Amino acid sequence: MEIKQLKYFVEVAKREHLSEAALELDIAQSAISRQITQLEKELHTILFRREGRNIYLTDDGKQLFSEATKIIDQLDKTVRLFHNQSESNHFTLRIGYVESYVSQVLTSLIQAFENESRSIIEPMLMEEDEILNALMTDQIDIGLTELTQNIKQSKDIYVKALFEENFHIYVPKDDPITMATNPPLKQFSNKYLYELYSLPVNIKQLLTQFIKTPIHTITHPHLAQYLLNKERGYIITPSYHLLERRPQTWTAISLEHTELKRTICSIVRQDNQKNDIQLLQSMIEQLLSRNATYH
Repeated sequence: MEIKQLKYFVEVAKREHLSEAALELDIAQSAISRQITQLEKELHTILFRREGRNIYLTDDGKQLFSEATKIIDQLDKTVRLFHNQSESNHFTLRIGYVESYVSQVLTSLIQAFENESRSIIEPMLMEEDEILNALMTDQIDIGLTELTQNIKQSKDIYVKALFEENFHIYVPKDDPITMATNPPLKQFSNKYLYELYSLPVNIKQLLTQFIKTPIHTITHPHLAQYLLNKERGYIITPSYHLLERRPQTWTAISLEHTELKRTICSIVRQDNQKNDIQLLQSMIEQLLSRNATYH
């Protein structure tokens, strides 16, 4: 039994007339007759009673009409469901991003984009090592992540370096290290460090090459301020995380001159044909691109 046969049968049953059904379906009357005959043979029954030029449903025909109508209605609903999902998916752009300065401007990006587009953005915070695979397996449309060798070597994606992310260390105001000009990381080797929020994995790995003491994680600025007030250690954090200014209590030392930095880029598959993908790329570049030295 084929869906085509059921559709032909239903059209004939509605009209109880072969030629009218043929006109509606835009096919030859003989083709309809042939398909209904095959259906009757398969079901081992007679579906229509023929009286001259007129045809009428038999009892078995009425039963099949009831069931076939349900099947075709469900089929139509299923087709509409997937069509709607496909259209909805075409107007949904998924951004996978790592924790970085991107988080600070993501709301502005989404608002600006959705004011100019019918599409919507679904943001997804992801781990660094998840984003490239998610892009290549169509789980996301654009990735905002660190520029790595794997990304540089990929031939199937468009890559745009956006900005260089740097770090700084908050230290007590009277600490002797505040007198140093551009102190190298090794000068912090015996200092007690706290990371305010988790540092990127590769940044922490690089830092531990210079720092001999354990680096502990804290997740609230108030705790960082308390530790600085009590001179209990230094606080290291990305430059976009700012503590309340208290020049009489602590100061921030930039680490921009050190190896502690990473480049954030946008990546998108070159075969992505989604609606407004180019508009989103353009707005990301306008909002996030900064002059910097990229590595």
